[in-house]
Amino acid sequence: MVLMCRDVAVYQIEEQAVLQAPLLPGLMQKNPCSAAFRMWMKRRYASGTNTIARQLRGVTFGQGARERINRATHALSFSDCYWVKEESEQTSFAQISPYFAPFWDGSEDFAGQAAPTLYVGGALSKEWKRDGRLYKYGPVDIELACIALCKACGIAVEKAVYVPGGIAITNITSPELMLEQADMSGRLDPEEFDERDVLELFGLSGAQMLLIDAIVGNGDRHAGNFGWLRDSRTGAYTGMAPLYDFDHALDATGTDDRLLTDAVNCCRKDYAAEIVRIAGIAAEAPNEVFRRRARGVLAMMEEER
Repeated sequence: MVLMCRDVAVYQIEEQAVLQAPLLPGLMQKNPCSAAFRMWMKRRYASGTNTIARQLRGVTFGQGARERINRATHALSFSDCYWVKEESEQTSFAQISPYFAPFWDGSEDFAGQAAPTLYVGGALSKEWKRDGRLYKYGPVDIELACIALCKACGIAVEKAVYVPGGIAITNITSPELMLEQADMSGRLDPEEFDERDVLELFGLSGAQMLLIDAIVGNGDRHAGNFGWLRDSRTGAYTGMAPLYDFDHALDATGTDDRLLTDAVNCCRKDYAAEIVRIAGIAAEAPNEVFRRRARGVLAMMEEER
């Protein structure tokens, strides 16, 4: 079996042989071995809370059948351009990728297609549909409010609209541009990173994420909820991905919790003007909690003066 990126062979899985180092997943770049490959694949799988993915796994493949799933679906995702195939298999990326070819979206019986729903993380139940959008089901009003605030602040963010029972999110990737989540990057410890790591890796974009999360009270910006965009042809990291996944906004609703104070204290030295700019916009947001927390940020900045 070979790990591919588009139509380039990147890694021979059984032999643990690197074929194209620049195109390796970030998690495999420092130590390309079977353990790193398995860890990377594990982090690609859908959460157990994704009922659509769970039903497909159980009914079609049985339990504990990841190798069968990978072979049948080629491990194709709608977040990146990686896939797996037999070394002798004469198949191209365009023939089977969900970016180009029909894929399983739950509307019919599975018949061997790509199934990107099996390779998308997150807590809410979700699925990729053939219109190229990710559908998330559950309470989503607050996510839309967070997206609107990001847009008002000029911060790159996912695009989403209401659909019955949830929201539909426009894909932020393409056949030329891949998402690499921070927990798959090998560039930080997904269990131990902090605000300083985010600023070191992403600079201004990282500061904007920290500040927005602080203002909206998002206490769940784990390492699977942000990351990089990568050029699928060269492997180059092109910048921070647009912000996505605000399911846990309003975890905090006060004006002096650690989420607020840590973000302000870490960003103050290099990004004081950005703190004031973002908080000033958020202080006029429709959401009352956003306004209150933003005014708390402005008060902290005023006290420093």
